[in-house]
Amino acid sequence: MFAADRWAEAFIETCEDGDAGQCEAGLAVLKAVFHDFGKPHYSLRGSEAAARFIGRLDSALQKCGYTDKGRGVETARAVIFLLIQRDAFQYGSSLISEIETLRLKKQGILAVVLDCAEKPDDNFLESLKTALKKRERVSDVRIAVVLEPKLIAGYRINIGSEREDFSVLGGMSQLERDLARV
Repeated sequence: MFAADRWAEAFIETCEDGDAGQCEAGLAVLKAVFHDFGKPHYSLRGSEAAARFIGRLDSALQKCGYTDKGRGVETARAVIFLLIQRDAFQYGSSLISEIETLRLKKQGILAVVLDCAEKPDDNFLESLKTALKKRERVSDVRIAVVLEPKLIAGYRINIGSEREDFSVLGGMSQLERDLARV
């Protein structure tokens, strides 16, 4: 199983090293690569494929005038190589999301994705923010709302790779698992 949180921590620790700009540069490279090549149908695996891909990446960076080979860019190149080599390239989007979540958390900001069956009212969002600030010990909470009618009613709170499910669909799924164990 791909541990996006551990990869994200290593990425930030390696490229940042006191210079947040380096991490921004590396993250920009990752976003560009996975935007163009991270589609589910695109398959890369093995050391040879990784080496060919990194060669094309370097060529593309030079054509765009990106000649700075700072820690951030080098870390992004290494991460891309390892993902391809380990047949984990398809997890690039979750890695980027986890990196962004960790960077915000270092700033005292918690990024939350709230899946809802219907649009939540402002009072609910403010109550949720207050509760999460206290529970997670952060100074601010940013909530992105995603409408998911298939939840029937209720909501799911997604913080990084963790999910808390308070939806009717989630309750029905849990009941089904519980009954299957009997």
